Amino acid sequence: MRATVTMGLLLVTALIWSSSALGDSIIGSRHDLSFFNQRGYNGSTSGPMQGFTFNDYREACIYCHTPHNASAVAPLWNRNLPDSAGYQLYDSPNFDSTVLNGPDGISLACLSCHDGTISVDDIRRKPAYHGWSDSKVHYRMDATKAGRGSQSCAKCHSRGDGGIGGVNAAHDATVRYLSQDLRDDHPISMVYPTREKDPQFIQPTITKKDGGRAFTNGIQTYEGNKVQCATCHDIHNPDEDNSEGRDPFLRVSNKGSALCLTCHEK
Repeated sequence: MRATVTMGLLLVTALIWSSSALGDSIIGSRHDLSFFNQRGYNGSTSGPMQGFTFNDYREACIYCHTPHNASAVAPLWNRNLPDSAGYQLYDSPNFDSTVLNGPDGISLACLSCHDGTISVDDIRRKPAYHGWSDSKVHYRMDATKAGRGSQSCAKCHSRGDGGIGGVNAAHDATVRYLSQDLRDDHPISMVYPTREKDPQFIQPTITKKDGGRAFTNGIQTYEGNKVQCATCHDIHNPDEDNSEGRDPFLRVSNKGSALCLTCHEK
């Protein structure tokens, strides 16, 4: 049994690294939080993270996924979730959908990093081996440099503090700091409007098992036909130099507003 499990893990690892060679893997992307210093010196566009600034678990997948003690909100999810009641949501006179209970589903999983309330290395189940140690510093994706006891990613990854300029500058992550104020972001956890409700929405043609729908280009809704963060974003498929027009982690190119026009008829 142990040999079978070991061979399975080796196969998964081989597939991941094979994908990496093709440039469509999470390995080496900005969603890969493993081996920051080491991979930074091997041609990664993310660059090295200097100093002992967070728990480096030496595994790419474990920051989000675990085979045991997982949350059901997303596949094998390895992070605790923020309180869905703590968000300010998008609203406008032209918005004819409602989100009754705040963000839910896979969007809440994304927000467990991106809203800045939970540190990026705060996971439910840590690696059992002893190849890592607790840094005692746990940074959050908070937009303010002095936020949360100065343990904020914006301390380096912001426009004013390393986000632009210089060969050793950290990439600017300001737009990724969503906070819990989502009033200026595309609405999420909303039911996709039917043609009868709003004729300006193009209807997906494929029905999924979870009650969601999908377009042929991969844009999709989730359980209950809801629009979620992962409707437009595929976190495992980076395009960090934006050569395909898919940065940040978009499912399809947005050149010429192509992604937007998948759903919105204008």
